[in-house]
Amino acid sequence: MILEHNMEQKVRWVETRSLSDSEKKTLQGMYQIPPEIINYVTDIYEQSSFDNDEITGFKLLIMHMPIQLDSPLRYTTRPVSFLIKGNRIVTFNTLESVVVNQEFEKMRTWSKQEMTVNNFLLTSLYGLFAGFMTTVKTLIKERHRLDELLPKHMTNKNLLDLSYLQQTLTYFNNAAKSNLDAMTDFLESPVGQNLKDTEREQLEDVIIEANQLKHMVQLESEVVDKITQIFDSIMNNNLNDTMGILTVWSLALAIPTVITGFYGMNITLPTFGKPYDWLILIILSLILIFFLVLIIRRIKRF
Repeated sequence: MILEHNMEQKVRWVETRSLSDSEKKTLQGMYQIPPEIINYVTDIYEQSSFDNDEITGFKLLIMHMPIQLDSPLRYTTRPVSFLIKGNRIVTFNTLESVVVNQEFEKMRTWSKQEMTVNNFLLTSLYGLFAGFMTTVKTLIKERHRLDELLPKHMTNKNLLDLSYLQQTLTYFNNAAKSNLDAMTDFLESPVGQNLKDTEREQLEDVIIEANQLKHMVQLESEVVDKITQIFDSIMNNNLNDTMGILTVWSLALAIPTVITGFYGMNITLPTFGKPYDWLILIILSLILIFFLVLIIRRIKRF
């Protein structure tokens, strides 16, 4: 999908989403974007980065934003790209990200007075990071819910939710770090150094937001990792206890099996043939089982 928005004379915004092959060719013809750049910005595995190509005159900024998968706790990240040349800015949204779409929807109705390309870019970035942080806060609430629920109901579903949360925060942690690195590169580049004072303040605000997001995600990721380790230990201890009980029972049941096996042989054995032999065997089995349990408990103390 390609949408061209008439912001004002100073800014021409071309919005794209999930481009088909024919739409990619349209971009190449209408806006003189080299095919290698289009392939670069539409690669869903491309990492966050900033690049200023002085030969072609294109400035490219790639950020990673969250996209929800098949569960409320399952997210991954996908790139959203800003390609700038002159007074034109082209945005690439490779997949349907709620955070990105909501922010671009705001930009369509944003006041067009005194808007510049840099102003558009920095305002969009600030909103994207704010939306990213809102998603992280939602995950933090879910983590608190699991904190309260897991000690009471350690079900497979709850443990699966915890694993989804851990996986999501791993993606978010990597994205937040690479986003901050790309924004820092932007600030330190000649493009960032030549910004107006107001635009530079905007950029610094965006970097502060990106830095806060990075620390928030990193802290939450560490908390979830610790919680996962704790519940892994609890499950291992429960499994060890269960295996210990089964082992004791298997040894206890082996004793009467061995004794009755002897008396099942067709040979002469002590007390064989007397009417109370079965009672003697039961008492003997119980005595041996008692001493077996006593020995096991004594061993476990040491």
